[in-house]
Amino acid sequence: MIITRAPFRVSFFGGGTDYPEWFSKNGGAFLSLSIDKYAYITLRVKPAFLEKRYRVSWRLQEDVSKISQIKHPIVKHSLISNDFSDGVDITYLGDLPGGSGVGSSSSFTVALNHALMTAKKKKVSPRKLTKFSYMIERDKLREVIGIQDQIAASYGGFNYVSIKKDGNFKVNKISLSNTRMKNFEDRIFILYTGISRRASSVAEKKVKSIQKKEKILFEMLNFVKDGYNMIHNNEFNDFGKLLHENWHLKKSISSIISNTRIDEMYEYGIDKGALGGKLLGAGSGGFLLFFCKNVKERNKLASKFDKNEVLFISKSISGSEVIFED
Repeated sequence: MIITRAPFRVSFFGGGTDYPEWFSKNGGAFLSLSIDKYAYITLRVKPAFLEKRYRVSWRLQEDVSKISQIKHPIVKHSLISNDFSDGVDITYLGDLPGGSGVGSSSSFTVALNHALMTAKKKKVSPRKLTKFSYMIERDKLREVIGIQDQIAASYGGFNYVSIKKDGNFKVNKISLSNTRMKNFEDRIFILYTGISRRASSVAEKKVKSIQKKEKILFEMLNFVKDGYNMIHNNEFNDFGKLLHENWHLKKSISSIISNTRIDEMYEYGIDKGALGGKLLGAGSGGFLLFFCKNVKERNKLASKFDKNEVLFISKSISGSEVIFED
């Protein structure tokens, strides 16, 4: 029995520049925080004397005799790509709903492949997990996605990541004292819009706009370094205001990124005291992030929404990891 978990994430700046359609020509960068909410995978390799079957428990309950019969595309291609021939039981649990902008699909992929590699006695590193999981999603499933979610799920923590034109990336860990990190976290909450969407379909339309919106993407790319410097200079209020500016730039890339309901929720938050924020993920639904002046202002704003839709978050302790193996 093996249990793995990989964190979900919130992305502050640089979304869109982590797509190969962009970074292969211009390079990319992003600033993100992996959070204390996770995708969990439980994997049990069946003993040889048992009938070789593949049981996968997610939104559906699958029990099939061949890998090719598995309906979950990530599970099917991960088993094939890991050359996994033993019968296996796989169960998924997630702390947050899918399609909500927190990188849940990539966290699932990373945690699953971490478990499969562990079962195969393979060496596992964050970089290997990132590249392998990205290959599954981008090449095997042909999803229109960037690489930031796989990096966030594999490495964990608070990171400034730069991406070269050849796809190589560097993860720069942002190290803050416990007091400063708590000060940063205490300004944030995320709000569930109640709208779920398929990120790849939203991103596909957004990517088609990239060439027409180069100026905007370059400006958003510059915001990554600006935000990074603000954090190190303890300029958290300016960081919140930059998020507000960035959100308006992001919305201008494509009309599909936001909608009337999201705009109304966001403007209400700003009107009631938030410095800035953004819709997490590709757009069209999921979680809204708000950034406030201090914990008092955050709690005051959060209290104006349904408590069941509000979530306070903290930095993840680690990236993808094996939490049980027997």
